[in-house]
Amino acid sequence: MKYPLFHTELKRKTLKNPFLPEHLYYNADEDYFICPMGQHMTYVGDKVRKSDLGYRSFSKLYRAQNCERCPLRGLCFKGKGNRTIDVNVRSRQYRDHAKELLTSERGLYHRSMRPIEPEAVFGQIKHDGRFRRFHYRGSKLTGAEFATIAIAHNIKKMISVMDAKRNGRRLSLPTDVPPAARKRVPKSAAGVSQA
Repeated sequence: MKYPLFHTELKRKTLKNPFLPEHLYYNADEDYFICPMGQHMTYVGDKVRKSDLGYRSFSKLYRAQNCERCPLRGLCFKGKGNRTIDVNVRSRQYRDHAKELLTSERGLYHRSMRPIEPEAVFGQIKHDGRFRRFHYRGSKLTGAEFATIAIAHNIKKMISVMDAKRNGRRLSLPTDVPPAARKRVPKSAAGVSQA
């Protein structure tokens, strides 16, 4: 699954920016980063964030030793004092693993198939089925609600196929047009062709 900034990270502007924390060299043995000027950014402490939902994320803070006379300071950062970066180690590991999977040959194949397979179904459920939001909260209840909607969607498709077979027609594309509406809609618009 793509993480929020996946497409941004693949853009040329982001890939060529050497000042982003993701592009700084990290020495795992001694736990420090190296800035583009070659200065060590050493570990100075931890930071804990708490989301509105109560999730706590932990990150490490790294600070450069002396940014006062650095010729790249204006490009690197605009704050006062020495540059400090905030690195969520766990999030970074997950993101790197996800990026590796998404940019692999198999990941590229699955990403190319996504617009064809599930996006059309989600569009039909949202637009044709008028499903705009979940009525329940919590992963179990929303999972059950979406499973019910998916089952209803599949039953509608199955009825379309059975109806087409019974009437001696062949479906050229999967359709969600109900049988009553097909009588008013031209067959070409409904996605049904004669056998």
